[in-house]
Amino acid sequence: MGGDVSLLPPAVSSLSANSVPARDLGVAWMNRGHALLLRGDPISLEASLAAYHEAIALLRQVPLAENPATANSLGAALMNRGHLLHRLHGVGQAAVALAAFADAMTILRDLPADENPWPRRNLVGTLVNRANLLLDLGQFPAATDAAHDALILAVPYEQDEIVDADLGLKSRRVLADALGQLLVAPGANQAALAREASDLVDDALALIRHWAARGETSFQPLAQRFFHYGTQLYRLHQPHFLAEFIQENIGLDDRALRATALAAIDAALQDRPRDGEFLTIGDPASERRRQAWQELSTLRTRLVA
Repeated sequence: MGGDVSLLPPAVSSLSANSVPARDLGVAWMNRGHALLLRGDPISLEASLAAYHEAIALLRQVPLAENPATANSLGAALMNRGHLLHRLHGVGQAAVALAAFADAMTILRDLPADENPWPRRNLVGTLVNRANLLLDLGQFPAATDAAHDALILAVPYEQDEIVDADLGLKSRRVLADALGQLLVAPGANQAALAREASDLVDDALALIRHWAARGETSFQPLAQRFFHYGTQLYRLHQPHFLAEFIQENIGLDDRALRATALAAIDAALQDRPRDGEFLTIGDPASERRRQAWQELSTLRTRLVA
């Protein structure tokens, strides 16, 4: 659940006098909930969940159709409530968490697509959180669909805004996990799923390199996770591209990436034919395997030099 999302967008709107107390109290409870959530200890998280519950009850009293900013705040509160239910109780309260996510999605999808990015961001966060919960429930196709929807919304903005880059990477993270589960399912179209997963990892690492070039280092843990995922994916499903993948991304160089690369190379080289096994000379598949082993051996020498 490390890829879950919690956001607190600014809450500003123009309200009738009767709605102001409910709005203001609701926002105050949201702020309390977010402050407690950031503490991260179990007691604070339980108190945060209660605070979001109060915020939701108050914000529901505001006429949402007339107050899109308050509707956005309510959507965010519902998203964070579902996130906390999952974080605190795992799948034990999955039905309640999924209901909170469904309410948030309904509210956020109806908000106008103007210059305010937060309704879209909250919708992406809700979809990512929902995908993570569905993943824990073993509902892998549904998790894949939710993560796909989140990624579509994040991609157009992720090279320009750090918040959207974070959301795009978290969307890819849960999507990669879901595709990994589908890859090992009986009857899976492994070739198609492996191609989709490899494209996903390549795009994620390219985005991290884009932000690293701008001095952003906070994505390094995700870089390590995607790099490890990619080395395993290419080794098992597209070994002839493993050396290329490593060389392209080892520029994100650190000891963890180098160790991951060497482990993947060693595992791939151990897959070479043993005594009594052979490759067919002139056979395209055999030649690709032979070339891949040669490239990996050369790359290993470079990495340990």
